[in-house]
Amino acid sequence: MRARILVADDHPLVRIALRNVLENAGPWEVIEATDGEEAIAQAQAARPDLVILDLAMPVMDGFTAVALLKKILPDAPILVHTLYFSPLVVKKALKAGARKVVPKSNSAMIVAAVQELLGSGSEGSASGEKPAASQSESGALIVAMPSRSGVATETDEDLSA
Repeated sequence: MRARILVADDHPLVRIALRNVLENAGPWEVIEATDGEEAIAQAQAARPDLVILDLAMPVMDGFTAVALLKKILPDAPILVHTLYFSPLVVKKALKAGARKVVPKSNSAMIVAAVQELLGSGSEGSASGEKPAASQSESGALIVAMPSRSGVATETDEDLSA
């Protein structure tokens, strides 16, 4: 059975790029939302296995949406994909209920993070290994950002202070 992934971002090009990357990388069905409020409605209707959420969206911001999504889908991991990546933003997103935070400047890690959160067990992982080649060939927002692993998780020691 194909896992359902809800992608919520107010920028259509970001949603299209993420859809292309994800659908080419795994047996995943991608559902889209344009803001936090629509993400809540889509989550209630479609019951996705994973949610990828931007933080800066109209109508309802990502932090509020993360907290509400955790109540609706307590077992579904939420991955925050944001332009506003900083230790403070990461802490706030993880505290709200997100499982991972991936900067948009390092979108190359998105598939590895999704595979890890869905338990897909792949060669690429969020531990710093290179992502699948289909990611870099997609043309989707790939710019390397210096980071220990490229993603932030609730287990990163430097974020627990």
